[in-house]
Parts: sequence; structure tokens; C-alpha cells
Amino acid sequence: MTYSINKLFIDGHWVSSDNDEGLQVINPANGEAFATAPMASARDAVKAVEAARRAFDNGIWPRLSPKERGDYLRRLGEVIERRRSELVDLVVIESGFPRAMVDRVHVQSPIDVLSDIADRILPAFSFMDPVNPNFGTSLTGQPQVNQGVVVREPVGVASLIIPYNAPIAAAIHKLSWALAAGCTIIIKPSPYTPLSVLILGELVEEVGFPPGVINIITGDLDASIELTTNPGVDIISFTGSDAVGALVMAQAAPTLKKVVLELGGKSANIIFEDADLDRAALEVMSNMVVNCGQGCLLLNRTLAHVSIHDELIARVVTLLSSVKIGDPNDSTTLIGPLISEKERSRIEGMIRSGEEEGATIAFGGKRPTDLIDGYYLEPTLFVNVNNSMSIAQKEFFGPVGVIIPFKDEEDAIRIANDSPYGLNAGIFTTDTVKAFNVAKQIRCGNVNINSSWGINADAPFGGYKRSGMGREGGGYGISEFLEYKFISWPTGKI
Repeated sequence: MTYSINKLFIDGHWVSSDNDEGLQVINPANGEAFATAPMASARDAVKAVEAARRAFDNGIWPRLSPKERGDYLRRLGEVIERRRSELVDLVVIESGFPRAMVDRVHVQSPIDVLSDIADRILPAFSFMDPVNPNFGTSLTGQPQVNQGVVVREPVGVASLIIPYNAPIAAAIHKLSWALAAGCTIIIKPSPYTPLSVLILGELVEEVGFPPGVINIITGDLDASIELTTNPGVDIISFTGSDAVGALVMAQAAPTLKKVVLELGGKSANIIFEDADLDRAALEVMSNMVVNCGQGCLLLNRTLAHVSIHDELIARVVTLLSSVKIGDPNDSTTLIGPLISEKERSRIEGMIRSGEEEGATIAFGGKRPTDLIDGYYLEPTLFVNVNNSMSIAQKEFFGPVGVIIPFKDEEDAIRIANDSPYGLNAGIFTTDTVKAFNVAKQIRCGNVNINSSWGINADAPFGGYKRSGMGREGGGYGISEFLEYKFISWPTGKI
């Protein structure tokens, strides 16, 4: 497959970048460049911000009714469905994720989100709420009865900065909430996966969005800094590492932009002694291999009760031994390559650190000998781990998991909360009362009982601590892109 997009999408048009330097797009499955993309400059980013600013300040988008905005989003989902095969091909070759998962998660999920927003969430979402009359006093000191309304209005221009591990899905999810609120947007993908997001410009053209409402630029540091510092940007929604998230906050601070951050995770998966071990072991394995472990919400820090600790390890090792690593286009492949050689080398360095700290590799830890090309790495399971080790505290963002023993419920909660992150958690037990009580005590934004995938279209998604701030998902995601205004008037003097 050869696919190159050599222009940026700004103000409803395809325009050349001011930067003559192009961006080579690498297929991580073989390490070869398969396409080129433009490399936007800071000046290109300024043009995109100016287009979004005009569309917000003078255009129709913020002034459309919620139903009218929902109609655009619904049509976007229909266009994605029509071009589904092409989009799946592009995400597979650009990211290295297995085809079946790309189709089900990376492409189907955005279609579902757009449909949910348009047909169910927006119609039920209130942009104006009455405030009950109450007694008050005017500035002249006269008693009066006041009433009014709370009006929800779009924040303004939004920078949406997209990670490589979910290029189309993250872009569509973020734009659906921002556009539903009435904001105009600039989308910037990761330099690793620019084409999967740039192609959305073609879909936007087909739907017929007003010019400037959706702008898409590529680029690296210069363009990103412009999108986080430009005074014309009102809100930033960023998904990525906690280290970069802290930089985004610092860059946004001088202009007091609103910031929504969906950051890293080192999520605990607590396996109690009464758990269904077959199911629990399958979830432990799955959380190591999905997206080649490149997912912030993956449960890759397993806490196992001492009574079932060794048995769980044996079952997980058995499952890992049957996992096929290889060609993402092969329907039997469960784990593809990492996104780049740089990321693979970084993860290998963390694996060596784990061994130096005294942990034991129960499975994997090496590059597959039969896959010379591409950025492949065996799924790696560490045992003999204590929670103070770096491999239990730092995010791998790769196919590496650790299993840590615990003594009792109190010990499990302590270990789970002993982390700089607080994004996701799992609890496996047949005691539902215990599960719920433990869930309430874990300091994280999402807890899944007897499952590792509890994301719901109507529920908030986000983290505590270094896992970020703000929430994505459904009406909660829309609310992040809104300001609240109270309009009041007296009903009469007393």
C-alpha cells in the first residue's frame, strides 16, 4: 500500500506547508518508509489557529442548534463507515496494530461514538437550566426575589493533540465532544501516525463542515508548542505521557488556557483468592498484548493473593506461550510491533533495569528471533516483584507486565494506591460486596469488576494524580468544552 498526503487541511482547504521538510512515515512491521506527510511549521499552526478563531468568532458553528451539530457528526460517522476498509488498512500499516483489533476498536469505536453523540447524548444534553427563584438583595440594599438561567456555552478554539496508539479513535472521540459543544478545532496527530488523522480532512470535505471548523495539521515540537501557547487557543485536550502533559500545562499557563489531560497509567489488577483464575489469567495476558501494550488504561500491574500467586503465574505463562507475534495483517496475530525502534530500545532498557533490581523474567524479555525486520518484542512477564521497584512504578507503554503478591484486602488496597498514577483498575473476585468496597477505596478514575474493559459511552473516563485531569466520554466529555454563564433578573421587590 502506498499513500501520501502532502498538504495540510486548514480553513476548509488543502494547503502546502511553509516547511519544505517532509515527514517519512514508517511501517513498524518492517521498519521501511511507505509514505510521506507534510511537516507543519509554527507558522502553519498559526494559520490553523486563525482559521479556527474566525470560524468560532464569526462563523455559524457555535450558533447552530445542538441538533444541527449532531447531524454533521452523524454524517461523519456514515462517511467513516463507507471508507472503513481504507481506514483500517491505513491504521494497520502506520501503527502496526493487528487488523482485527483495528477494525473493532480503532474504527468501529469512533463510528459508535459519533452515533451516540448525535442520536442519544446531544438530544438529552441541556445547554440551559433554570435556577429556582430565591431571596436576595440588590446592590442598593433592597430585598428582592431573583431567578435566572445557567447557560452552557462553548469555550472557543480547541487544540486537540492526538497520540499514536489510537490515531483515528482518539481524534474522532475528542472532536466529537468539542464539536458537540460548539467549539472549533485544530487537530494535530503524532509524527508516527500522521496519515491516519490527515485523511480525516477528506471525510470533513465530504460531509461539508463549514470552513475553519475542523483544521488538521501535522508537525512535531514547533507546531505543538504553537498550539499550546497561542493566545487564540482557549482549551487544549492532550493525550500522552505524564511528562509531556506537565509541559503542556506549563505552556498553557501564561495564557490561562483550560487544559484536559488524559495521561499515563500503571493500573493495578487485583486478583483475590476466590477469583475465576481462568478468566483472570486471560485478562492479565490480554492487557500485556493489546496494542502491543501501548495503552494507558491497560492493567499491567497485577496484584495476586499469596494463595493463588504461583498458580496465576503458571496460567499466564501458558497463555503467553500461545500468543502469536508477527504480521499485523495475519488474522491469527495477537501482538504486532512497537511503534518505533526508539520505543523498543527504551522498553528494553527498562527490562534490564527490572532484572538488575532483582525481579525475574517468567516469560519473554527478548526480540523474537524469527522477526528480524520491524520493531517486535516478546511479551514479557516479571515475577518476584515488589511495588517499590521501578518496573512496578514506571509506565512501560509496551508489552510488559508484573505480578506482585499481597496478603489481604488491606494490603491489596495499599499496594494499588502506592503509585503516581490513578487511571484504571481491575478487581477479580466472586464476592461482589467486597469488590465494591475495594473499588471505592482505590484512588483512580475507573474501576472494573471481573473485567478490564469497563468503558461506557455515557460514563466519564479520566484519571487521578499523574494520570491527568478532566474527563472524556459522553456528556462529561462535552462539558469539558463548555463555559457556564448565569443570567439573572429580579422577579420583583419584596
